[in-house]
Amino acid sequence: MNKSPDSCPVTLCMEEIGSKWKPILLFKVSQGINRFSILLKSIEGINKQMLSKQLKELERSQILERKTFAEIPPRVEYSITAKGKSLMPVVQAMKKWGQNPAEKPTVKKPESKGDQQLPLFG
Repeated sequence: MNKSPDSCPVTLCMEEIGSKWKPILLFKVSQGINRFSILLKSIEGINKQMLSKQLKELERSQILERKTFAEIPPRVEYSITAKGKSLMPVVQAMKKWGQNPAEKPTVKKPESKGDQQLPLFG
């Protein structure tokens, strides 16, 4: 069996943007949120190290482009490349799916006697 990324198009796509943060970063940059500090503030749960790592990987994959401005203090902005734009239908499909409550999975916690709240009075 051939295990190269070319053998499965989904595998290739996942190798490019298959992390918790990369689709979110693509979406945010596409919305004009393109500076490191603003991305950091706008993405709940990501830390500086992870943001930096993910941005570098997207830049190395030529999905995002990094532009440094010769200013004091230095300013860096990210933009989506043509390759990144080709991935936007995937990101938009994820957005659309996330906006439709009927398609969201419902996770029900199993009830157990230990989870039941006892009455305080009475």
